[in-house]
Amino acid sequence: MGKKFIKLTAAYVLTAIVLYAGGMQQQSASALPNTSAVYEPVQQQAERWVNKLAAQQPFAAWKQAELSIAPIGPGTHSWLVLVKHQEKTVGYLIVHATETGGYQLGEYGTSSTPPFDQATLSRSIKQLELLQTPDREEELYVSPLLAAWKITAGNETYYTDSTSGEGLPIQDDDWLKALSANSVNQKPLLVSEHENLIKHVSLASFQAYDKLPWLTDKPLAIDAKSYSSLFTRINKKEQLRYSAELFDGQMRYVWSVVGYNKWDSGRIYVALETSEDGSDRRYIPAPLLIKLGSFYR
Repeated sequence: MGKKFIKLTAAYVLTAIVLYAGGMQQQSASALPNTSAVYEPVQQQAERWVNKLAAQQPFAAWKQAELSIAPIGPGTHSWLVLVKHQEKTVGYLIVHATETGGYQLGEYGTSSTPPFDQATLSRSIKQLELLQTPDREEELYVSPLLAAWKITAGNETYYTDSTSGEGLPIQDDDWLKALSANSVNQKPLLVSEHENLIKHVSLASFQAYDKLPWLTDKPLAIDAKSYSSLFTRINKKEQLRYSAELFDGQMRYVWSVVGYNKWDSGRIYVALETSEDGSDRRYIPAPLLIKLGSFYR
């Protein structure tokens, strides 16, 4: 099969999760009325992160926002938190529970179409041109680079990307193989409950496909411990691309690199996007990106 190229819109590595039916619950980011005991701790922690990020210009619309929370998977080990302003989605967070009872920030972004958006799912189903209505739609989330809808219709199973809606050329065995190959200990990757954002770098948007360095050039050599060479280039406003291949090279993911956030623990989330208008930025932990793909100049 030829290699398929797609762009990801509005993306750390955890245990694979399957969605159960759960309702969305909207709450104010400045108050927590009528929040159930199940969601209140998640609400409170998400609110802290939203308030810290809202102090930065790209997240200005997050001030006085409302949060809508839905579980990802049985047992509510992870949640998708939609950040809404005047009923419009202006961003999202993915929050994970830890074994010790706390929370970690998986990924976040300013996209109006976050992972597992229902409109994206509807588009995916339409593009599949199924002969019957799907029997089941499941959310599978391992990391921003490994997140998909699993759609079952009769005896057929389909996978589509959680953010772009593009069909993935895989079946169950391919997913499980990728899951095993791309697992990373999550603990050193993610921002925990009480960390503060200490540095925000934002670059202008640009078209990732204006150049194809992942086909013509060698990737940047990056120190796996400090990443200093990468962030020196970003600070100098160089136009970098990030690319990763999954599913035995059948799928290539490409983003433009448009900044980063640094938290006081030293953890860094790189800002990536596919559009040129800055509307779909995703912030993904640097160690994950370096492990699963490469940066190009």
